[in-house]
Amino acid sequence: MTLFRGGRTARSRVSRRARLIALGVAGAVLAAGGVAEAVARDRAADRLADRMERRLHTALDIGFGPTPVMVQLARGSFPRVEVSGEGATFRRFTGVDLRAELDDVVRTGDGLSVADSRVSAELADAALADAVATMTGGALGAAAVTTDPGTGELVVHAGPAGRIAVGFRPVLKERGIRFERTTVRVGDRTIPDALAAQLLGEAPQELDLSGLPLDLEPQRLAVTSNGLRLELTGGSTTVRA
Repeated sequence: MTLFRGGRTARSRVSRRARLIALGVAGAVLAAGGVAEAVARDRAADRLADRMERRLHTALDIGFGPTPVMVQLARGSFPRVEVSGEGATFRRFTGVDLRAELDDVVRTGDGLSVADSRVSAELADAALADAVATMTGGALGAAAVTTDPGTGELVVHAGPAGRIAVGFRPVLKERGIRFERTTVRVGDRTIPDALAAQLLGEAPQELDLSGLPLDLEPQRLAVTSNGLRLELTGGSTTVRA
């Protein structure tokens, strides 16, 4: 009886050791697969980001959704690519925060083909101040911009103690944004339109948004508490490297 129990105990130890070895091998395989996936994801993100960062002049974060990148690479396409970045350059605007979704992205020999795209650009007050300075030819000097979502206006504050206040209402057009000047105030006084035109130039001012990458076209524009939000969409196109 003692010998029998000893044999069964030995076999039990061997069985436990085998299970531990099997679990260790399985863990190592899973870990290696996770590392390979992480490396593939980082490399794919770097390749895609490099092409976009050169145009937007900022660092970008790239996401590929829940499907493993190694599977997407094997297929030769990415069903959904998510892009986000801060402080981008966008036409006359600098310091733009953006988020984009690109559908059915395929790498080509000299760029990328994209089936569909959606972009949301947040233009903060500082970015708007730079754009207004360009539109007015620097007539207002150093100025700050605030927004009024209730009236849908931008208010440019300039002069000593910001006593000069110029209102602009942004209106979305087919190929750009039109900034219609509303009122000009110095302190509590409203300046007549004719005098305002002499000081600031003829209104309105327009920002051309034609010929954007990804064939993007503006769809919606909103004045927010922090600035402007611009929504754009694009169809099937090819982006050259």
